[in-house]
Amino acid sequence: MKVCTKENITGYIALLDTAGIEYTRDVPLAPRTTLRIGGNADVGVFPDSEKQIAEAIRDAKKCGARYMVLGNGSNVLFDDAGFRGAVIFTKKLRGVSVDATTLCAGAGASLLAVTTAARDAGLSGLEFAYGIPSSCGGAVCMNAGAYGGDMASVVAEVAVYDSEKDRICRLDASEMRFAYRKSIVGNGERYTVLSVTFELECGDKNTITEKMTELMKRRAEKQPLNFPSAGSAFKRPAPDKYVGKMIEDSSLKGYSVGGAQVSEKHAGFIVNRGGATSDDMIKLIGHIKNTISENYGVDLECEIRLIPEKA
Repeated sequence: MKVCTKENITGYIALLDTAGIEYTRDVPLAPRTTLRIGGNADVGVFPDSEKQIAEAIRDAKKCGARYMVLGNGSNVLFDDAGFRGAVIFTKKLRGVSVDATTLCAGAGASLLAVTTAARDAGLSGLEFAYGIPSSCGGAVCMNAGAYGGDMASVVAEVAVYDSEKDRICRLDASEMRFAYRKSIVGNGERYTVLSVTFELECGDKNTITEKMTELMKRRAEKQPLNFPSAGSAFKRPAPDKYVGKMIEDSSLKGYSVGGAQVSEKHAGFIVNRGGATSDDMIKLIGHIKNTISENYGVDLECEIRLIPEKA
């Protein structure tokens, strides 16, 4: 994509005004990500419906404005210089509804809201997702999972905006091409998740609650929940290769660059100890990857999306 100019942004804002879509100029990104790192975006766009998200993307393409769609910002690292373009937030699409064993949630709904709604309705299947700091849309994009469960096992259908065909459509589970930490909508280039339909099972509410409580306890015991992070920093390279152990055995637990640190609690996490910059994070990620490559011959794939200031 060509460089996003002030003229592109000015044209985009004019189209947003015409469409009646809420936006704010010069939006801080750090508070909108779980790493708490990043500068400002030229424009923050806040659609309040699936139709408005489609229109916001369509208008960005029409005037050549760079854009990206963001949910809870739980696996992204923005540049300290910010994002030259528009960030379209899904947070207003957070409705959750239940009908029998089917649960529908907007892309911007938090997994906390989705999992508690399932629990309150006596529906089992989403317990594994309790405590994952993601929006529903983001979780589906990367097929988020934990403790033996993942999105692929419970998603029945996903409503998306297809920017190539300029239409809103639905993809069933088989069309989603779920794999380990990926899906057909994962790169966000063609498809944008609008809502997700889950097919769950009837269960005992007390049993579901107990399981969720136990999993949250395990998270608190093993994960650095007291510091900003993006969750697990790297994908597991193979079922029998545990990244956290490789990093710890490489004497990198607690290793830091500026304010970015390999967690002292779980070496698979990189945390912001305070004042970390995007450059700190990138240098630390690079050092970890180089060390693991030298020690194990393994090329780690980062789960954190690195978003540059310019395209």
